[in-house]
Amino acid sequence: MAVFVNSETQDACRFFLVHCGNLSHRFLMNVLVLAFWLLSALPEAPLVDIVLRQADRTPEMQMEDAYKWLFQATRGGEHAEPDSAAARLRLEREWAGLNETPLVGEALWTPLTPDGSIVRLNLRPYCHAGGSPDALLQAFLDGADSFSASNRAFQRAWRHLGRNLQEESAGALSHTEWKRMDRQMRRQGYPAVHHSQAYRQTYFPAYRILPRKQLNQLLNTLPREDED
Repeated sequence: MAVFVNSETQDACRFFLVHCGNLSHRFLMNVLVLAFWLLSALPEAPLVDIVLRQADRTPEMQMEDAYKWLFQATRGGEHAEPDSAAARLRLEREWAGLNETPLVGEALWTPLTPDGSIVRLNLRPYCHAGGSPDALLQAFLDGADSFSASNRAFQRAWRHLGRNLQEESAGALSHTEWKRMDRQMRRQGYPAVHHSQAYRQTYFPAYRILPRKQLNQLLNTLPREDED
């Protein structure tokens, strides 16, 4: 995996090399390699790698969508559940407007984290598979209660994405767009956001965020093919 280093770290490395001329070149290189390895081993790096790969294969994924991915992976569906009555009403309205035929290539669920501990359950394939909206609502509410949201983890992952994009763009994601988004979101305290218009018009996102435990319980309620 490529190691990306921000400008502050690069400056520190240059200072280290210039002012430590009495040390062997081999020793200095070993120290720098270790430092770079530690940066690449940060806990948020695998999560950001998923977002970058997703951007490369999803042409209409904009910076808002990358931000939303990281937000949901670290903070869950907290913004979508003001209370159980509102969550039910929102699901009922969305369910009534669903086209039951899944989009081409649309999976039943999409992992948001490297270990699959939190996922997006896509409503169209779930509905097509005979899923119950009542069971989904309960799973969503249970998951929202059990998930441990972390604003600090989100901000670490978001900054790591910016450092990666400073070195190389991914799909429609660029460092210029990251800086624009960061200025806007930082002023607001890094809130939840909607998907970009381009993403909505192309992929029609319809899903609920679930921890893996609630996903597995929900999948067990789906009708089996041999029951048809």
